[in-house]
Amino acid sequence: MNDVYFIDSRAEIDLNQVEAGTANLFDSGLSLVNKMEKLIRKSNILNELIEKDDFVAIKMHWGDHGTIKTIRSVYVRKLVLLIKELGGIPFITESAGLGLIHDRTSGLGRLMIARENGYTYCTCDAPLIPADGLKGNDYVKVKYDGIQLKEVYIAKTIMEADKIISLAHVKGHPRAGMGGAIKNIGVGCVAKRSKFNLHFYNDIPEIDKNNCNQCGKCAQICPTSAIDIYKKEISKELCSRCFGCVRFCPNNAIKVEWCSALDTSIRILDCANAVITTKGPDKFAFINFLIDMSPICDCVPYNDHSIVPDIGILTSKNMYSIDKASFDLINNAPILPNSCAHDESKDRFVQLFENSTKADFNNFIKYIKNISPDSLKYNLIKI
Repeated sequence: MNDVYFIDSRAEIDLNQVEAGTANLFDSGLSLVNKMEKLIRKSNILNELIEKDDFVAIKMHWGDHGTIKTIRSVYVRKLVLLIKELGGIPFITESAGLGLIHDRTSGLGRLMIARENGYTYCTCDAPLIPADGLKGNDYVKVKYDGIQLKEVYIAKTIMEADKIISLAHVKGHPRAGMGGAIKNIGVGCVAKRSKFNLHFYNDIPEIDKNNCNQCGKCAQICPTSAIDIYKKEISKELCSRCFGCVRFCPNNAIKVEWCSALDTSIRILDCANAVITTKGPDKFAFINFLIDMSPICDCVPYNDHSIVPDIGILTSKNMYSIDKASFDLINNAPILPNSCAHDESKDRFVQLFENSTKADFNNFIKYIKNISPDSLKYNLIKI
């Protein structure tokens, strides 16, 4: 059984006692920021992880322009201070998304988004560093005998870090069903080349020669000169799998085939396991925030209403256990009446995608049972 520590987000206070002078309305212990510190100290999660002078990567999601429910910077700063207290050297990191034309698709663009959303050296007391370089192509290629993937391209900064703390905002995800620690590692800790592999069946994008008018825009944007516009071909050897040409083509002449939600889940799991195995499981700790649980990933430039009320914060040394505990807590929570979820008899997130992408976190659970069934067993220890 794996220990998963939990602290409730409720700030419950008896106003009758406040009125009588026996309780303090301004009790700072009720702050979820201070509760997070209590959770981390009581669980001993950092003391068992961090050694003096460790470079400690805090892997989180910075959102996009317009995203408003990412993890607030006050939580990040609290974690930074606790790491420094133990002699660690923390930095905050995120990888680039697929494509080339949006800010979220480059390291510098990610930094601009982070600043807009409140993550700076001043607010977090630690530097922000792109995980996979300026364009998402800085990686270390590793061989991994996964269920579907046999090689994974891990973001170079993740490989260089001594320890990694996953700071995950749990929410819905249209490819994974639920985005938590597994998604934060399996998607967020790999470079674009692996992101391409976990989203698409193609080895590389393919030009539809009938729709291509040889305008040359794809060749202009290609960072590796992989496109021969005269032959209407993309070089497998040169293509970086950045996905830029697909988004940039004005004629929709460059095609990819999306993986099914099931296969995407398997490939995310392959990538996450490759990262954990390559670095070593003892190099990781996981913190999941079950607050502001919107139905769609923080990759999109907006947030819908939360589908369940805030629950709290979890921490664990096991990536599978913390996500399974998060999933169970969410499915046992009441559905909010003004959210897009509506059926109390179904899993809270899966019902959002059952008529569209068929995304379901149970896909992960099914395959984890084959890989490491004991990892799904946990003791939920309430602090």
